[in-house]
Amino acid sequence: MPKSQLKRTMEGAFILTIASFIAKILSAVYRVPFQNLVGDEGFYVYQQVYPIYGLAMTLALSGLPQFISRVVAEEPDPLKSKERLQALTPYVLWSAIGLWAMTFLFAGPIAQVMGDDQLSGLIRVVSFTFLFVPPLTFYRGMFQGIYKWCQPQFPKS
Repeated sequence: MPKSQLKRTMEGAFILTIASFIAKILSAVYRVPFQNLVGDEGFYVYQQVYPIYGLAMTLALSGLPQFISRVVAEEPDPLKSKERLQALTPYVLWSAIGLWAMTFLFAGPIAQVMGDDQLSGLIRVVSFTFLFVPPLTFYRGMFQGIYKWCQPQFPKS
């Protein structure tokens, strides 16, 4: 790896590390005012249901889009790239529908495992976030892949 490219990579990693650290600090700080607003019971409900939402958003905004962007970026022909994306669409779509259905239909048993039967309604509501996974995944992954694909090449120093 050329020295200038290594330097840019290290600068980018440093910036991401700082941003991640700031995000962690903010996520710790917001909890006190949030708990003051919603009370102990509201904070408890948030703590119980948020992991389901977090799972859906992690799938939609991190893992799957990176895979999609790699598929798009590695294929130089836009038509072949589109064909590959169309072949992946049913898998992502049906996986998201399956996760939604399992979470929605089994909200009662999930709430029982959590130790509070009254959470089942909120689990059903949060389950709908799984239906946002396919569009978010493909739009984000496609644009990331296109950016990598048409990214300007800088001259090596």
